This record gives sequence, structure tokens and C-alpha cells, in this order.
Amino acid sequence: MNSIEKLKQEHEEIERELAELEAIMSEDSINYPNLLHVFKTLIELWDKHEQKEETIFPILKHERIVIPVKAMLFDHKTLGVHREAIKKAINSGSEIEVKNALNTHGKLIIEKLRKHINDEDEILYRITFEIFTPRELDKLEAYE
Repeated sequence: MNSIEKLKQEHEEIERELAELEAIMSEDSINYPNLLHVFKTLIELWDKHEQKEETIFPILKHERIVIPVKAMLFDHKTLGVHREAIKKAINSGSEIEVKNALNTHGKLIIEKLRKHINDEDEILYRITFEIFTPRELDKLEAYE
């Protein structure tokens, strides 16, 4: 599995956590252990994914693929504000604050991550597989 396929697989893992977060948000009361687990897992997956993309995107751009690297990396950074708002609400101990944070910031995170993932899957990865040979894609492994 080459680097691009691994990033796409990580998108699937992130989507599973987003679906779980949506399920938590739809409940009448907050299941805190589950929320903490899902939120922590989502952050860890996204941070790891972001680090890989920050390494691979510039290489792809250098190699002849014209992609909006700054815009894609900017998407990642804008999520930090929403992530911190949810953390703050969880630490407040107030279920009302947590529900409000999830209904505003949680929904935005889900929306932005899904759009970002869809953009990458539909544009970046399709273009990458059209331009690079399987052998060239395997060479990207050396950069991880």
C-alpha cells in the first residue's frame, strides 16, 4: 500500500469516528466515556493524518501535481478552534455547555472534515493516480 492509499484509508478511519460522534450528539444525554474516547481517537487520527499530509503534499506539488497545498493545510488549522471549544465545554462539567459546543463546533468539525476528505478523495487522489505510475507512488514511501 502506497502513501496515497494509506491517506485514503485514514480518511475511512476518521469517517467512522465522525459517524460515532454524530451518534453521540443525537442522544438525549451525553455518554461521557464514549464522547471522550471518540473525541480523543478523532484528534489522534486527525493529527497523525495531518502530519503525513504536511509531508506528502509538498512532495506531490514538487513532483508536478498542481494542488492547493496551502488551502488544504489551512483547513486542518481552522479545526483547532472548534476542537478547543469542545474540550473547554467537556472540562466545564456542564452538560448544557457540552451539548451546545457539540451542536455548534461538533457539527462544524464534522462538516469541514467531510468536505475536506471528499475534496481530497475526489480531486487530489484521483489526479495523483492518473499522473503517477504505481512505481512512482511507491517511491513516496521513502518520505514518510
